[in-house]
Amino acid sequence: MCGIAGIYNHNENYAPEEVAAIARRMGDALDHRGPDDSGICHLSKGKMTLVHRRLAIIDLTAAVHQPMSDGAGRIWVTFNGEIYNYKVLRKALAQEGIRFRSNSDTEVILALYSKYGRKCLDFLRGMFAFAIWNEPEDELVLVRDPYGIKPLYYFSTQDVFLFASEMKAILASGVVPQRLDIDGLTSYLHYGSVEAPWTMIAGVRSMLPGHYMVVNPFKNMLRCEEVSYCREDHEGRSPGGILDRAEATRRLREILKDSMRAHLVSDVPVGVFLSGGIDSSAIVGLMRQVSGEEPRTFTVVFGEKHFSEASYAREISERFCTNHREILVTEEELLRLLPSALKAMDQPTADGINTFIISEAVRGNDVKVALSGLGGDELFAGYPSFWRVGKLKNLTGFYRLLRNAGSAANRVLVKGSVAQKKLLNLIRGDHGPREVYNVSRQLFDADEIQKFTGYTPPHYPMEPSEEYDPINVVSRYELRGYMANTLLRDTDFMSMAHGLEVRVPFVDPTVVEWVLGLPGEWKVDSHRPKPLLLDAMNGLLPKRVWRRPKMGFTLPFERWLLSNLGGELESMLADTSSLSRLNINPEPVQYLWRVFTGYPRKENWSRPWALYVLMKWCDLYGVRA
Repeated sequence: MCGIAGIYNHNENYAPEEVAAIARRMGDALDHRGPDDSGICHLSKGKMTLVHRRLAIIDLTAAVHQPMSDGAGRIWVTFNGEIYNYKVLRKALAQEGIRFRSNSDTEVILALYSKYGRKCLDFLRGMFAFAIWNEPEDELVLVRDPYGIKPLYYFSTQDVFLFASEMKAILASGVVPQRLDIDGLTSYLHYGSVEAPWTMIAGVRSMLPGHYMVVNPFKNMLRCEEVSYCREDHEGRSPGGILDRAEATRRLREILKDSMRAHLVSDVPVGVFLSGGIDSSAIVGLMRQVSGEEPRTFTVVFGEKHFSEASYAREISERFCTNHREILVTEEELLRLLPSALKAMDQPTADGINTFIISEAVRGNDVKVALSGLGGDELFAGYPSFWRVGKLKNLTGFYRLLRNAGSAANRVLVKGSVAQKKLLNLIRGDHGPREVYNVSRQLFDADEIQKFTGYTPPHYPMEPSEEYDPINVVSRYELRGYMANTLLRDTDFMSMAHGLEVRVPFVDPTVVEWVLGLPGEWKVDSHRPKPLLLDAMNGLLPKRVWRRPKMGFTLPFERWLLSNLGGELESMLADTSSLSRLNINPEPVQYLWRVFTGYPRKENWSRPWALYVLMKWCDLYGVRA
């Protein structure tokens, strides 16, 4: 895990000393991602500059210094991530006569690209974002892994192209105007995070998962082409030879164990984020099955017992004999960490503070790599969106009667709580999987966004879904949407703020393709959550873990926002000058805060919190409309 950046100075608009200064600023902004080593290479007489910051995980020697070349100086790479099957690939390449100078996965990428070109992507199993500079072709190739575990941003004009692992490095270049992107803003207000390819900064884009980009000269200007290299739709690709659910479950267990073995490849200690829920408990159980080492587990606990999962995590720790540590978080601790957590945000997000806190504690215990159960809910139908799509389909006739906006039921819902307004939006929608996903993940609806910004978000037509398995359709939306744009992005920058690498064994190509190829009905059960995963674990998890109400890995924000933390939000949301700099109407923002403080059961805490984070982030980076 590392930080990467680069500058393609095609028409030499920037003098060599200017390029060197830009590269230093971008590298300095990525220091936290790679405290173990750094490198800057000016190539092709200054036309291409590659930047690297290294967090040493595999092959801790100086032989893995980056940017790295093929030895002849023809092909160069700056790489962020892990290739879990690199040992198998390295062995095969060595048998063909290729010699290696290190034991790293980075050098394997170079060898594969030199041999196969862009087709090398077909061989890679892992999480990654990397840049290849092909000196003979005068060509830059950027790559992002299939599910967006590792981030990659870029900014392009006719004469210069910038890329980096974080938005902070793009902004630190001094090349990019710090202007708010209206599409990024409305996406954030709708979902609580910005959907790729949009970002919060005008002109800066996020590469889409499973894509590569080619940047090369064309008619005295830079040409950029982004191309998908992996198939996203696994619908109808049921695994061959599977006759029944029992056989599929047995195979799934082996696939999960194989993924766990791959994700444990490391030359440094590996820990586990343990919440005591099904997903993280399954990770600990699988780790115990495939590894002879004692797992090191970490749990965030609170004085507010309603939010604390300490007892469930302790039970899992005792069951699998882990070296367990609890991290107590209080409101006072949050207030202490809040400035650092906000500074760590690469883009504003309504989530992620919890990951910042646990990452600090894990890294403080000399652990460089941690495993997470992220992806389990998306694959194994753990969210309300999965059962909502079935219920709405069955109740379509009843809801059709309520669609008249003048009905008494609608008038009640319009004036009701956030949850009731969501129900109204579901009633008004088409009840398909995409509509259910959009409303389930909705922070503010289109009418509210229009009141805030004066801008009406575009309406995207729903994709036809009747002929598809609705559970698997929702799963794909959750994977490409909430997981990629919120969970994975937040996990990356919040953990890397402390120089901690987080791996996600459920978000593995073999696992994802297998699970999405199975019938959706096998993944839902009216009596048990995530039945497919529970059955694959073969009774390893105690009933108490999966019978309890789902909590999620969150903090008791509502209570904290109504006490000491509330003063911080109130003063920020009352700052009309900060709101005006973003072209946000202060009146509905301040009304929302009054409703929350007066009727917290009517107004969800996440909405004022999201506005606060937006304003703080824009102030911190000098961003304005």
